[in-house]
Amino acid sequence: MVEKGHLLTRFADDWVILCKTRREATQALRDAKEILESLGLTLHPEKTQITHISKGFEFLGYKVKQAQKGLRLPSHKIKKGPNKLNLYAIPTQKSLDRFVGTIRNRTKRRVPLKLNELIQSINPVIRGWGNYYRKAHVRRLFNKLQRWILRRIWSHRCKRWRNAGWKKYPVKMLYEVYRLENLTSLIPDLNQKTASI
Repeated sequence: MVEKGHLLTRFADDWVILCKTRREATQALRDAKEILESLGLTLHPEKTQITHISKGFEFLGYKVKQAQKGLRLPSHKIKKGPNKLNLYAIPTQKSLDRFVGTIRNRTKRRVPLKLNELIQSINPVIRGWGNYYRKAHVRRLFNKLQRWILRRIWSHRCKRWRNAGWKKYPVKMLYEVYRLENLTSLIPDLNQKTASI
């Protein structure tokens, strides 16, 4: 594909070909089919598509898209240069649902764990998922998820509806004493002062 002049990004058997025009994209698709057929392989019919960057595409758990308007963040919070094409990447809905489902299963009220055991069981999930997506456009998403995780922990510890878990287990205690992983602190482009909840 590279010999045919295509700009290809590949990871294992997943790949993306970036083109300037639809005509180039159609030719790239033809070339890919031809090369793969010579190897006895075929393209996955559901995953293979030609799309414009404004509509976006999914690749390796990311949804990559071009924003209609500029992505805005105060300059004092940005550590790297501006994004001239307004491109951004976010976790796919499938990946987000899988993460939320895992945390939900591990923090069910019926799970008989002490608080430190509960946090030890969810920390690797938070750290792994957060580190994978930390360079994407996830500041608001991570903040939202982090608050949800806190509510799940409070709900696990204090079973009653409208519990006062936040009084018994304040946020500072969960992070500093029980060493709960903080999703927002994993984002490298934000100053550490802005990463706290």
